[in-house]
Amino acid sequence: MTFLIINIENNLLYNQITRMMVDTGLVKMLRNISKKISYSMGLLLVALGLLMPLKATAQEFTPQQNEQIKKMIQEYLFRNPKDLREAIIALQAYETRQQQKAARMALVTQEKSLYGSSVSFVAGNPDGDVTLIEFFDYNCTYCRRSMKDLMTLIDTDPNLKVIFKEFPILGEGSLYAARAAVASIKQKKYIEFHTAMMQVRGSTGKGNVLEIAEEVGLDVEKLEKDMKAPYITKEIDEVLRTASAIGINGTPAYVIGDSVIGGAVGLAELRRQIAEVRKSGS
Repeated sequence: MTFLIINIENNLLYNQITRMMVDTGLVKMLRNISKKISYSMGLLLVALGLLMPLKATAQEFTPQQNEQIKKMIQEYLFRNPKDLREAIIALQAYETRQQQKAARMALVTQEKSLYGSSVSFVAGNPDGDVTLIEFFDYNCTYCRRSMKDLMTLIDTDPNLKVIFKEFPILGEGSLYAARAAVASIKQKKYIEFHTAMMQVRGSTGKGNVLEIAEEVGLDVEKLEKDMKAPYITKEIDEVLRTASAIGINGTPAYVIGDSVIGGAVGLAELRRQIAEVRKSGS
């Protein structure tokens, strides 16, 4: 990428200018300059690589010199829009890496909540070499479409452990269904109930939740009683908190290894992610 040219005749002056950019708030100016030119210009500085380590210290420029340098930067960007585009692409890649790094750090801090719950239902191989965690909502259309992918993985990958996390974010019907699902574990009917719930067309609420519970062989009276248990409230609250901590705000979402994957990405992508974890040994 071409670097900013502002008629610098020696390294000391260059260092003075870059020091000024940090010390006098030019970074902030570039981020706010969108009011006059475009938002993209405000993102340019990091990608241009101007904030490099400085070998010399220098006094601040005068207000007039500051304005001249600002004007030079603006004029350069207008004359070289290609550099601006490349800068934006570079910065977007940088921000993506930073987000991924933050997500990995969050996964470490939330490890106990993610993997250590005695309430969350576990399918597949409990001792599998890879664990996939799904966050879902029974009123989520994309979760319903993705269920087949998850069940295919469970049926075809003998070394995969799957943890189900009820994540009711789409209203009271979702919360009611989530409580029923967790309660169904006591009657050893979770998968049957979960599968049937994911095949519902339209919205989910108390009426069809109890109807489906009866259809799959659950004792509905016992289920309703168990749904009121404090441990279920605690489990769902913990899932909501954990999801927020690792940056999940929609469904479906998956945790595989040190990756948080949002959306209905499909069977092939889930298999690819699992294979990557196995390859890395993490």
